[in-house]
Amino acid sequence: MPNIDETYLQQLRDMKLYVSKPFAPGRAFEYSVWIAKPTSVSGNCIDGYDSLCASIPINAPAVMLQPTDEGWVVLNQEHSIQGPGDFRNIWKTQQEAVADIIDFYFGNPERMNVIQERVSRHGALKTD
Repeated sequence: MPNIDETYLQQLRDMKLYVSKPFAPGRAFEYSVWIAKPTSVSGNCIDGYDSLCASIPINAPAVMLQPTDEGWVVLNQEHSIQGPGDFRNIWKTQQEAVADIIDFYFGNPERMNVIQERVSRHGALKTD
C-alpha cells in the first residue's frame, strides 16, 4: 500500500481540517490518517455532537482516509457494523478521495443530515 501523498494531505490542512500523522507500517490501517473538522471551523456540523479527535473539539464525525488494494477509502463508521450515516467510499485516485472529504465537511450536507437525524433521536457516540 502506498503512502498518502503529502500534497493531498496539505489540501485538507489548507481547509483548516485536522490531519493526523499516518498510522505506522505493519499496524492495522497502515498509512491511514484521521481527518476531522474542528468546532472552530465553519462548515457542515451536527447539533449536539460534542466530541474530540486528538484532543481537538469537533462537531462532526472524524473520517479516515485509507490507502487499500481496492483504492483510496474514505471511511466514517461510528458503529461496530454500518449504521445510519456511516459510509465507506472507495475512490480510484487520492484527489477523488480528498474531494469527497471536503464535500462531507463543506459541501452537500446530505450525509451530515443523516447523522444529524440519528444524533437527534439517539444522541452522539463519544469518541477521542
